[in-house]
Amino acid sequence: MVSGIWLPIVTPFKDGQVDVDALQRLAERYLSQEISGFVALGTTGEAALLDHSERLKVLRSLFEVIGTRLTMVVGVGGINTHDMVQEIRELDRWDIGGYLVSAPAYICPDQNGIRWHFDQVASATERPIILYDVPHRTGVCIETSTVERLIERANIVAIKACVPATFQKLCQLPVSVLCGNDDAYVDCLIAGGSGGILTSAHLFADVLAEIHERVLSARTEDAVAFFEALKPVIKLLFAAPNPAGVKAALSIDGTIKSETRWPIMEASVALKEQLRIALDTCTRQIAVMA
Repeated sequence: MVSGIWLPIVTPFKDGQVDVDALQRLAERYLSQEISGFVALGTTGEAALLDHSERLKVLRSLFEVIGTRLTMVVGVGGINTHDMVQEIRELDRWDIGGYLVSAPAYICPDQNGIRWHFDQVASATERPIILYDVPHRTGVCIETSTVERLIERANIVAIKACVPATFQKLCQLPVSVLCGNDDAYVDCLIAGGSGGILTSAHLFADVLAEIHERVLSARTEDAVAFFEALKPVIKLLFAAPNPAGVKAALSIDGTIKSETRWPIMEASVALKEQLRIALDTCTRQIAVMA
């Protein structure tokens, strides 16, 4: 089972370049927190805006710190299945723990096309595949019936689910369901989900893990109350296109710069101040509830 909190780590920038030092400091920081693994080069990592050499720089930098201490899954997305398969074959030379793979974006294939796409992906590697159902980015849903067919393949082991309406049905299948919508995390756990790949783990990894533990131990009301304290911050994290919000939050204490890569614009001064206030309030509430 793929479970727990997975961190879709941001890619820090400095003057337009990947900030390797900041990225490695981040990785070291999260190794001491309650995460099950890292997701590199995902949406939150601005992977679509990195060129090939930058993507390799990110992976190399993370491997230097993480090594075999925790699992690292790599995000693979795009439009052309052939290109995605080629990328996986190239990445397979690395000691990667698996791939988070979305449906093809923009072209909107039907479910037969989606099955064909993931069949090609799964045939290209023996490493684990996590399906990524993110229709607000790709334009298509991976329907539950399609997931049911796909998981007949031994290396398709989990799904990152970003459509809360599908949680109940997905959790009835023999597949790990990881929440991909930060604000729906508790709903996914209550439905039977096994964890989450969550941007907010940059700020609340240990708290999110504790919420999971409370659901598992049938303290659902406690988990819901705990999660309510996080919601104002989570809302602000997505008040600007991801990852501008979380980068702004991390910049408050100087962890990284809030710089993003255009056309994703850096969070406004007003949003940074709102985040600072909300984080301060949230920290005090968590201390009382812990």
